[in-house]
Amino acid sequence: MPSPSPLRPPRRSLTPATFAVIVFIVLAMLRLLVFRPETFTSPSSQKVVTVRNVIDGDTLDLTDGRRIRLLGIDAPEAGFGDKVAEPWAEESTQWLRDRVEGHRVALRIGDDEKDRYGRTLAWIYIDEGVLINEEMLAAGHAKLLPDFGLPLDLEPVLRAAESEARLQKKGLWGISRRSKAAR
Repeated sequence: MPSPSPLRPPRRSLTPATFAVIVFIVLAMLRLLVFRPETFTSPSSQKVVTVRNVIDGDTLDLTDGRRIRLLGIDAPEAGFGDKVAEPWAEESTQWLRDRVEGHRVALRIGDDEKDRYGRTLAWIYIDEGVLINEEMLAAGHAKLLPDFGLPLDLEPVLRAAESEARLQKKGLWGISRRSKAAR
C-alpha cells in the first residue's frame, strides 16, 4: 500500500487589493531609495544671488549669468518667437518680476542641477525664508509640477498652496474656459 502523500494547502491567487498594496509598497521603496528628488544641498549652504531679470513666470536670469528654472511649478508660457502666449502668462510674469527682479534671493539647487535647456533648476527663497515657488502657487500664477518629484519637506506646503488657489479661483484658476478661448 502506498504511503499517503502530504496534503498541500490549495494555492491562492492574489486578490486585486493585495496586488495593489504590493505595487504601492514597491513604488514607495523606489521613490525613497532610487528616485531621491529631496537630496538637495542643505539650506545652510544656499547661495545668495541677485536676479537680473525675469523671463517668464518660471524662468529668470541672475547677475552671475545663470538662467534659473523654478522647480515644482509650471507657469503659463509667455509666447516667445512665433508661439502665442498662454492665458495668464503676462500676469504671472509680472507678478514674479515685481517680487524678485533686482532683489537678492537664495537658491536651493537640486542634484539634477540643469534641465535640457541648460537652465539651473532651483527653489528660490526671498525675504527670510519665503519660498517664491510656493508663493507662485498660492497666488494662482502657476500650477504644481510634481513630474520630477518634490522634496519631502516641501511637498505638503506646495500641494496645499495650489489646492487653496484652486478653491479660491485665484489667478489662472479663475479664468473660465470661455475667457481662455477669447484671449
